[in-house]
Amino acid sequence: MDRTAYFLVVPLIAVLAVVEAYPLAYSVYLSVTSYGVGGAFVGLTNYAQLFSQPDFWAALSTSVVFSSGSTVVSIALGVSFAYLLTLVRRGRGVFEAVFLMPLAAAPIVAGVAFAPSGFWDDINTFWHYVLGQPYFNVAGNHLYLFIMVLSDSWEWGPMMMLVALSVLASVPRPVYEASESFGASRWSTFRTVGLPAILNSPVFHFMIIIRFVDAMRAFEIPFAWAGWLNYLYPGAPTDTLSLYLFKLLLVPPNGVIPISLISAAALVLLVVTLLGTTLLYRLMRGLRKI
Repeated sequence: MDRTAYFLVVPLIAVLAVVEAYPLAYSVYLSVTSYGVGGAFVGLTNYAQLFSQPDFWAALSTSVVFSSGSTVVSIALGVSFAYLLTLVRRGRGVFEAVFLMPLAAAPIVAGVAFAPSGFWDDINTFWHYVLGQPYFNVAGNHLYLFIMVLSDSWEWGPMMMLVALSVLASVPRPVYEASESFGASRWSTFRTVGLPAILNSPVFHFMIIIRFVDAMRAFEIPFAWAGWLNYLYPGAPTDTLSLYLFKLLLVPPNGVIPISLISAAALVLLVVTLLGTTLLYRLMRGLRKI
């Protein structure tokens, strides 16, 4: 075997070791030491302290709910957009451009656009003055969490749509023609041919995992909502783990930045993300065998 290939990947491995392995190893070191007391080894004390804080569990549950909901809604939007585009005969490029517009927006823009004083203020005005219904409180009854999920899905739905369209394009044309020859409607053809192809595609499964990982580290949209709802301190109901770590760094509870505690929480976020990714992989691997 030609050993040249091994030498070609050495620079990549070196870069990964610097930008990935070293920070991860140093985070592990910080999480088992006392950063403020000369780096003394304290074992799992930081983790025990972290797990005893209700704010951490609240942020962890928010991250899991947010990432799971955003992944599911993104899939639904992407597949729905792909189906709608299959119905367009003329001007499809225009509709594709419209559906793809959210991809050009920064995540913080999505958080601001769907904020109480933005998009939902207009809906509230229509709801009250046109339909005669009482105002609904966007910030109440955890409705904001649903809107956060919706705004994140609005941005990622077009990416799922592109992958779904590529899968539909890979299905042989005779398969569609055979379905149509038996008098099946476009919806029936999509439901029996296109949708199973999308849901069983390894490429689509890969995008689902990428979507979940990205949602688990979500920061911008929760940060925007924390600002709108004036949740400035750690422990707010809008806090994902990423935002919770940022608040611990920016507004430490006792005036001292808990570096070791933040490192422990960051590693927990990594472990939870890896566990969720493994679960998704096994689930989708099982679907491909059906």
